[in-house]
Amino acid sequence: MVDLSGIGIAWQEIVNWFLAQPIWAQVLVIIGVFAVLVLAVILVYYILKGVAYLVYYLLKGVYYLLKGIGLLFYKLFEGLYYAISGKPKPQKAPANPEQPSPQQAPPQVKQEEEPIIPIQKYEQIVHPEVAYCSECGNRFTDSMIQTLTENGFAYCIHCGNKKTQANQMSIESQ
Repeated sequence: MVDLSGIGIAWQEIVNWFLAQPIWAQVLVIIGVFAVLVLAVILVYYILKGVAYLVYYLLKGVYYLLKGIGLLFYKLFEGLYYAISGKPKPQKAPANPEQPSPQQAPPQVKQEEEPIIPIQKYEQIVHPEVAYCSECGNRFTDSMIQTLTENGFAYCIHCGNKKTQANQMSIESQ
């Protein structure tokens, strides 16, 4: 047996129990121990991650709180300064610079009318010899001919071959 006198009596009993088990039970116990250890490490990771987020957002909140309090004191003392000194508080520029001030007249802009260009529609004529697929020889359906007319190309529903008006089927005599 294994000499574990330095470990203690409780460990010795656990080791004896483990060694008394069949090999398949020992393998399952080892897998179980590793699974528990991995789950414990994952649990510790997420706990530490949660604590880190908690501390981060707590410090971020305190920062914004102190920033707001500082801004409050700044505005308070700025208002007291202008009240005690009798100086007028400078006004900010208007938020929307595109709006002219009341003293300035708006600039006159000539509005030019855009020329109206009619939309030109191009119609393509499908030749009768295009009505058959050059790959499989089947006749094109009406929807395929319509697609060929509109787009300039169509796919055969029987074989999937792409047919365009540019590559018209020619009959060669041999």
